[in-house]
Amino acid sequence: MQRKLYILSGVLSVLILVNVFFIFSFQREGTNNFGYAGASLNSTQAYIFPISESTYLPVLNTAIERPVLSAKSAIVYDTRSSRSLYSKNPEERLPIASLTKLLNAVIVFENLDLDDIVRIPQEVIRVDEEKQTLYLDENIRVRDLVKMMVIESSNDAAYALKYHASNLGLNLVGLMNKKVIELGMNSSIFHDPAGLNDDALSTSEDLLKLVNYSLKFDELWSFLGEKTVRVYSVDGRIEHQINSTNQLLGVIPDVIGGKTGYTDGALGCMVLVVDVPGRNDKLISIVLGSEDRFADTEKLINWTKRAYSWD
Repeated sequence: MQRKLYILSGVLSVLILVNVFFIFSFQREGTNNFGYAGASLNSTQAYIFPISESTYLPVLNTAIERPVLSAKSAIVYDTRSSRSLYSKNPEERLPIASLTKLLNAVIVFENLDLDDIVRIPQEVIRVDEEKQTLYLDENIRVRDLVKMMVIESSNDAAYALKYHASNLGLNLVGLMNKKVIELGMNSSIFHDPAGLNDDALSTSEDLLKLVNYSLKFDELWSFLGEKTVRVYSVDGRIEHQINSTNQLLGVIPDVIGGKTGYTDGALGCMVLVVDVPGRNDKLISIVLGSEDRFADTEKLINWTKRAYSWD
Protein backbone atom coordinates (compact mmCIF):
# COMPACT_ATOMS: atom_id res chain seq x y z
CA MET A 1 0.00 0.00 0.00
CA GLN A 2 2.80 2.32 0.96
CA ARG A 3 4.60 1.54 -2.27
CA LYS A 4 1.49 2.48 -4.28
CA LEU A 5 1.34 5.80 -2.47
CA TYR A 6 4.97 6.52 -3.40
CA ILE A 7 4.28 5.72 -7.04
CA LEU A 8 1.12 7.86 -7.07
CA SER A 9 2.96 10.78 -5.47
CA GLY A 10 5.76 10.48 -8.04
CA VAL A 11 3.32 10.44 -10.95
CA LEU A 12 1.50 13.44 -9.50
CA SER A 13 4.76 15.34 -9.14
CA VAL A 14 5.70 14.59 -12.75
CA LEU A 15 2.27 15.76 -13.98
CA ILE A 16 2.59 18.99 -12.01
CA LEU A 17 6.08 19.63 -13.46
CA VAL A 18 4.86 18.92 -17.02
CA ASN A 19 1.89 21.22 -16.53
CA VAL A 20 4.11 24.03 -15.24
CA PHE A 21 6.48 23.50 -18.16
CA PHE A 22 3.65 23.79 -20.72
CA ILE A 23 2.13 26.86 -19.08
CA PHE A 24 5.52 28.55 -19.06
CA SER A 25 6.06 27.64 -22.73
CA PHE A 26 2.65 29.04 -23.75
CA GLN A 27 3.26 32.29 -21.93
CA ARG A 28 6.66 32.71 -23.61
CA GLU A 29 5.51 31.80 -27.10
CA GLY A 30 2.12 33.54 -26.82
CA THR A 31 0.18 30.61 -28.38
CA ASN A 32 -1.76 27.60 -27.13
CA ASN A 33 -1.89 24.07 -28.52
CA PHE A 34 -4.22 25.14 -31.31
CA GLY A 35 -1.97 27.88 -32.65
CA TYR A 36 -3.99 30.99 -31.67
CA ALA A 37 -3.02 33.70 -29.24
CA GLY A 38 -3.00 32.58 -25.63
CA ALA A 39 -5.02 35.51 -24.30
CA SER A 40 -6.23 33.56 -21.27
CA LEU A 41 -2.64 32.88 -20.22
CA ASN A 42 -1.32 36.40 -20.75
CA SER A 43 -4.34 38.63 -21.02
CA THR A 44 -2.67 41.60 -19.30
CA GLN A 45 -0.38 42.06 -22.32
CA ALA A 46 -3.20 42.24 -24.87
CA TYR A 47 -4.22 45.84 -24.01
CA ILE A 48 -2.58 48.22 -21.59
CA PHE A 49 -4.55 51.30 -20.57
CA PRO A 50 -2.55 54.51 -20.28
CA ILE A 51 -1.99 55.78 -16.77
CA SER A 52 -3.76 59.02 -17.71
CA GLU A 53 -5.46 59.61 -21.01
CA SER A 54 -4.18 62.80 -22.69
CA THR A 55 -6.70 65.37 -23.90
CA TYR A 56 -6.52 66.05 -27.64
CA LEU A 57 -7.65 69.66 -27.76
CA PRO A 58 -8.82 71.70 -29.51
CA VAL A 59 -11.52 69.53 -31.09
CA LEU A 60 -12.91 70.31 -34.56
CA ASN A 61 -16.62 70.57 -35.31
CA THR A 62 -16.64 69.33 -38.91
CA ALA A 63 -20.15 70.68 -39.48
CA ILE A 64 -18.76 74.22 -39.66
CA GLU A 65 -17.71 74.95 -43.23
CA ARG A 66 -14.12 75.96 -43.91
CA PRO A 67 -13.58 79.58 -44.94
CA VAL A 68 -13.05 80.55 -48.58
CA LEU A 69 -9.89 82.64 -48.93
CA SER A 70 -8.35 84.66 -51.73
CA ALA A 71 -4.88 83.81 -50.35
CA LYS A 72 -2.71 81.41 -52.34
CA SER A 73 -1.39 79.86 -49.13
CA ALA A 74 -2.51 79.96 -45.50
CA ILE A 75 -2.13 78.21 -42.18
CA VAL A 76 -3.51 78.41 -38.63
CA TYR A 77 -1.48 76.73 -35.91
CA ASP A 78 -2.23 75.98 -32.26
CA THR A 79 0.95 76.42 -30.20
CA ARG A 80 -0.08 74.33 -27.19
CA SER A 81 -1.08 71.21 -29.11
CA SER A 82 1.55 71.83 -31.83
CA ARG A 83 -1.09 71.20 -34.49
CA SER A 84 -2.15 72.90 -37.69
CA LEU A 85 -5.86 73.66 -37.41
CA TYR A 86 -6.18 74.91 -40.99
CA SER A 87 -3.92 74.79 -44.02
CA LYS A 88 -4.07 75.72 -47.68
CA ASN A 89 -1.05 75.00 -49.88
CA PRO A 90 1.32 75.30 -46.90
CA GLU A 91 4.34 74.13 -48.94
CA GLU A 92 3.88 76.52 -51.89
CA ARG A 93 6.95 78.77 -52.31
CA LEU A 94 5.94 82.40 -52.63
CA PRO A 95 7.44 85.88 -52.16
CA ILE A 96 6.64 87.17 -48.67
CA ALA A 97 7.37 90.91 -48.97
CA SER A 98 7.82 92.65 -45.60
CA LEU A 99 7.26 89.51 -43.54
CA THR A 100 11.01 89.31 -44.20
CA LYS A 101 11.44 92.00 -41.54
CA LEU A 102 10.41 89.56 -38.83
CA LEU A 103 13.51 87.49 -39.60
CA ASN A 104 15.61 90.67 -39.75
CA ALA A 105 14.38 91.59 -36.26
CA VAL A 106 15.25 88.14 -34.87
CA ILE A 107 18.81 88.50 -36.19
CA VAL A 108 19.09 91.98 -34.66
CA PHE A 109 17.89 90.74 -31.26
CA GLU A 110 20.41 87.90 -31.35
CA ASN A 111 23.43 89.76 -32.71
CA LEU A 112 23.21 93.52 -32.09
CA ASP A 113 23.01 95.77 -29.03
CA LEU A 114 19.59 97.45 -28.99
CA ASP A 115 21.12 100.49 -27.27
CA ASP A 116 23.70 101.08 -30.01
CA ILE A 117 23.42 104.39 -31.87
CA VAL A 118 23.28 104.44 -35.68
CA ARG A 119 24.20 107.52 -37.71
CA ILE A 120 21.98 107.46 -40.80
CA PRO A 121 23.83 107.63 -44.13
CA GLN A 122 22.38 108.69 -47.49
CA GLU A 123 22.43 105.13 -48.81
CA VAL A 124 19.62 103.96 -46.47
CA ILE A 125 17.25 106.85 -47.14
CA ARG A 126 14.23 106.23 -49.38
CA VAL A 127 15.55 102.82 -50.39
CA ASP A 128 12.25 101.84 -52.01
CA GLU A 129 12.20 105.13 -53.97
CA GLU A 130 8.78 105.87 -52.51
CA LYS A 131 8.73 106.71 -48.80
CA GLN A 132 11.38 108.38 -46.64
CA THR A 133 11.25 107.56 -42.93
CA LEU A 134 14.78 108.52 -41.80
CA TYR A 135 16.92 111.64 -42.19
CA LEU A 136 20.53 112.17 -43.24
CA ASP A 137 22.99 112.15 -40.30
CA GLU A 138 20.19 111.49 -37.80
CA ASN A 139 21.41 109.52 -34.77
CA ILE A 140 18.93 106.89 -33.65
CA ARG A 141 19.10 103.80 -31.47
CA VAL A 142 18.89 100.27 -32.84
CA ARG A 143 15.83 99.59 -30.65
CA ASP A 144 13.94 102.47 -32.29
CA LEU A 145 14.96 101.33 -35.77
CA VAL A 146 13.48 97.90 -34.98
CA LYS A 147 10.25 99.57 -33.83
CA MET A 148 10.04 101.55 -37.07
CA MET A 149 10.81 98.44 -39.12
CA VAL A 150 8.23 96.10 -37.59
CA ILE A 151 5.44 98.54 -36.69
CA GLU A 152 5.24 100.84 -39.71
CA SER A 153 7.27 98.48 -41.93
CA SER A 154 9.97 101.08 -42.65
CA ASN A 155 12.27 99.91 -45.42
CA ASP A 156 14.76 102.66 -44.52
CA ALA A 157 15.00 101.23 -40.99
CA ALA A 158 15.55 97.69 -42.31
CA TYR A 159 18.45 98.89 -44.46
CA ALA A 160 19.83 101.06 -41.63
CA LEU A 161 20.08 97.92 -39.49
CA LYS A 162 21.89 96.12 -42.31
CA TYR A 163 24.27 99.10 -42.62
CA HIS A 164 24.97 99.11 -38.86
CA ALA A 165 25.58 95.35 -38.82
CA SER A 166 28.02 95.76 -41.73
CA ASN A 167 29.97 98.38 -39.76
CA LEU A 168 30.35 95.76 -37.02
CA GLY A 169 31.63 93.20 -39.52
CA LEU A 170 28.35 91.29 -39.75
CA ASN A 171 26.51 90.30 -42.93
CA LEU A 172 22.89 90.69 -41.81
CA VAL A 173 21.34 88.99 -44.86
CA GLY A 174 23.91 86.21 -44.57
CA LEU A 175 22.91 85.72 -40.93
CA MET A 176 19.26 85.65 -41.97
CA ASN A 177 19.92 82.80 -44.40
CA LYS A 178 22.02 80.99 -41.79
CA LYS A 179 19.11 81.22 -39.33
CA VAL A 180 16.81 79.81 -42.01
CA ILE A 181 18.96 76.68 -42.11
CA GLU A 182 19.08 76.43 -38.31
CA LEU A 183 15.29 76.62 -38.10
CA GLY A 184 14.75 73.99 -40.79
CA MET A 185 13.12 76.47 -43.17
CA ASN A 186 14.27 74.39 -46.11
CA SER A 187 12.14 76.12 -48.76
CA SER A 188 13.20 79.67 -47.88
CA ILE A 189 15.82 82.08 -49.18
CA PHE A 190 16.29 85.82 -48.60
CA HIS A 191 18.10 88.46 -50.68
CA ASP A 192 17.55 91.73 -48.82
CA PRO A 193 16.71 92.91 -45.27
CA ALA A 194 13.30 94.37 -46.09
CA GLY A 195 11.58 91.99 -48.52
CA LEU A 196 11.70 94.31 -51.55
CA ASN A 197 13.16 91.57 -53.76
CA ASP A 198 10.41 89.16 -54.87
CA ASP A 199 13.00 86.55 -55.85
CA ALA A 200 13.20 85.81 -52.13
CA LEU A 201 10.81 82.97 -51.32
CA SER A 202 9.30 81.13 -48.38
CA THR A 203 6.24 79.05 -47.49
CA SER A 204 3.52 79.26 -44.85
CA GLU A 205 4.99 76.12 -43.31
CA ASP A 206 8.47 77.65 -43.09
CA LEU A 207 7.22 80.96 -41.76
CA LEU A 208 5.40 79.09 -39.01
CA LYS A 209 8.79 77.88 -37.77
CA LEU A 210 10.10 81.45 -37.79
CA VAL A 211 7.08 82.88 -35.96
CA ASN A 212 7.21 80.12 -33.34
CA TYR A 213 10.89 80.83 -32.77
CA SER A 214 10.39 84.60 -32.65
CA LEU A 215 7.88 84.30 -29.80
CA LYS A 216 10.81 83.84 -27.42
CA PHE A 217 11.57 87.55 -27.87
CA ASP A 218 8.92 89.20 -25.69
CA GLU A 219 10.13 92.73 -26.44
CA LEU A 220 9.84 92.16 -30.18
CA TRP A 221 6.23 91.00 -29.83
CA SER A 222 5.45 93.94 -27.58
CA PHE A 223 6.50 96.14 -30.54
CA LEU A 224 4.37 94.08 -32.93
CA GLY A 225 1.32 94.68 -30.74
CA GLU A 226 1.66 98.48 -30.73
CA LYS A 227 -0.79 100.56 -32.77
CA THR A 228 0.92 103.95 -32.47
CA VAL A 229 4.34 104.83 -31.06
CA ARG A 230 6.63 107.86 -31.04
CA VAL A 231 10.40 107.49 -31.26
CA TYR A 232 13.02 110.21 -31.30
CA SER A 233 16.52 110.82 -32.53
CA VAL A 234 19.12 110.61 -29.75
CA ASP A 235 19.27 114.41 -29.42
CA GLY A 236 15.46 114.59 -29.30
CA ARG A 237 15.26 116.98 -32.27
CA ILE A 238 13.58 114.57 -34.70
CA GLU A 239 10.29 112.90 -33.82
CA HIS A 240 8.98 109.86 -35.68
CA GLN A 241 5.26 109.16 -35.37
CA ILE A 242 4.94 105.43 -36.07
CA ASN A 243 1.55 104.04 -37.08
CA SER A 244 1.08 100.29 -37.42
CA THR A 245 0.25 98.79 -40.81
CA ASN A 246 -1.73 96.10 -38.96
CA GLN A 247 -5.39 97.06 -39.37
CA LEU A 248 -6.57 94.17 -37.19
CA LEU A 249 -5.17 95.63 -33.97
CA GLY A 250 -8.22 96.50 -31.88
CA VAL A 251 -10.53 94.70 -34.33
CA ILE A 252 -9.90 91.04 -33.46
CA PRO A 253 -9.97 90.33 -29.71
CA ASP A 254 -6.86 89.10 -27.86
CA VAL A 255 -4.35 89.95 -30.61
CA ILE A 256 -0.77 89.67 -29.33
CA GLY A 257 0.75 91.18 -32.45
CA GLY A 258 1.31 90.82 -36.16
CA LYS A 259 3.28 91.81 -39.24
CA THR A 260 2.09 92.77 -42.70
CA GLY A 261 3.71 92.65 -46.12
CA TYR A 262 2.87 93.73 -49.64
CA THR A 263 4.53 94.03 -53.04
CA ASP A 264 2.96 93.81 -56.48
CA GLY A 265 4.54 90.39 -56.90
CA ALA A 266 3.84 89.00 -53.44
CA LEU A 267 0.38 90.56 -53.03
CA GLY A 268 -0.90 90.78 -49.46
CA CYS A 269 0.88 88.82 -46.74
CA MET A 270 0.21 88.71 -43.04
CA VAL A 271 1.24 87.06 -39.79
CA LEU A 272 -1.04 87.39 -36.76
CA VAL A 273 -0.67 85.86 -33.29
CA VAL A 274 -3.79 85.68 -31.10
CA ASP A 275 -4.09 84.61 -27.48
CA VAL A 276 -6.53 81.88 -26.45
CA PRO A 277 -7.72 83.32 -23.11
CA GLY A 278 -7.36 81.11 -20.06
CA ARG A 279 -5.66 78.30 -21.98
CA ASN A 280 -1.96 79.24 -21.97
CA ASP A 281 -2.26 78.88 -25.72
CA LYS A 282 -1.83 80.94 -28.88
CA LEU A 283 -3.03 80.80 -32.48
CA ILE A 284 -0.62 81.68 -35.26
CA SER A 285 -2.24 82.72 -38.54
CA ILE A 286 -0.29 83.20 -41.78
CA VAL A 287 -1.61 84.21 -45.20
CA LEU A 288 0.44 84.67 -48.38
CA GLY A 289 -0.51 85.92 -51.84
CA SER A 290 -3.80 87.40 -50.69
CA GLU A 291 -6.07 89.84 -52.49
CA ASP A 292 -7.23 91.03 -49.04
CA ARG A 293 -4.86 89.97 -46.28
CA PHE A 294 -6.92 91.53 -43.50
CA ALA A 295 -10.22 89.96 -44.55
CA ASP A 296 -8.58 86.57 -45.07
CA THR A 297 -6.87 86.69 -41.69
CA GLU A 298 -10.05 87.76 -39.92
CA LYS A 299 -11.97 84.92 -41.61
CA LEU A 300 -9.36 82.40 -40.48
CA ILE A 301 -9.29 83.51 -36.86
CA ASN A 302 -13.08 83.77 -36.56
CA TRP A 303 -13.59 80.38 -38.23
CA THR A 304 -10.99 78.73 -35.97
CA LYS A 305 -12.66 80.07 -32.84
CA ARG A 306 -16.08 78.84 -34.03
CA ALA A 307 -15.00 75.51 -35.47
CA TYR A 308 -12.74 74.39 -32.60
CA SER A 309 -13.51 73.82 -28.95
CA TRP A 310 -10.89 74.07 -26.20
CA ASP A 311 -13.25 72.57 -23.55
